[in-house]
Amino acid sequence: MSKAKTIQSRINYCQVQLAALKTIDFPRQAADLGLTLNAKGEVPLTFLGQPLLVSPDGVTAVGEGKASVDVQSVVAHYLATRGRGPLKEEYVPLNRLTGISVSPSSPSANLAKPLEMIDGDYVRFATAATKLGGRDLGLSPAGARGWLFGDLPLLPVKIDFFEPDEEFPFEIKILFDATANVIASYECLELYVMCLTVGLLMAGSWINDPDDCERSFL
Repeated sequence: MSKAKTIQSRINYCQVQLAALKTIDFPRQAADLGLTLNAKGEVPLTFLGQPLLVSPDGVTAVGEGKASVDVQSVVAHYLATRGRGPLKEEYVPLNRLTGISVSPSSPSANLAKPLEMIDGDYVRFATAATKLGGRDLGLSPAGARGWLFGDLPLLPVKIDFFEPDEEFPFEIKILFDATANVIASYECLELYVMCLTVGLLMAGSWINDPDDCERSFL
């Protein structure tokens, strides 16, 4: 990974994204990006199951807990983006958006490698995905059970879950709309994958410490 290589690089990246919030026209940006303002001029949204408020002063959690550095980065980057829709509604893996050539067996071909610990348990996965605000898309013609995470309206993420059978092992694919590289930088998309992966594994109790998952990305 690039900007996600170390916690310090991720903190530095987050600081740059938060600083950009002070320079944007919040009413215009919120409207253009499919979000709304509250009476205080803040943008309320829920990102992967966590209620947040976004303002020129930063990204803060509502209620218990706090927003992680990576969550703040993704949300702040989205609010400050110059990219716009419309969506293509064609979902592709991250390497298709970047032009990076990788073999199917390369670890970098699937940044969601830690999701292998789900080990085909779809019922438990579906419970975790629901906790994170995922929407069940049902079964695709290709045999994948699809889930859509649309917290950031112009940066939707889709998960295709292929259950194991007699011929093939289970597989999970994290896919972005084909316009994602117009809306977000590669670093932001990397961190979105990390946030989604950590969130799913935490929500399904496959891990109790997010660091256990994040180490697998490095």
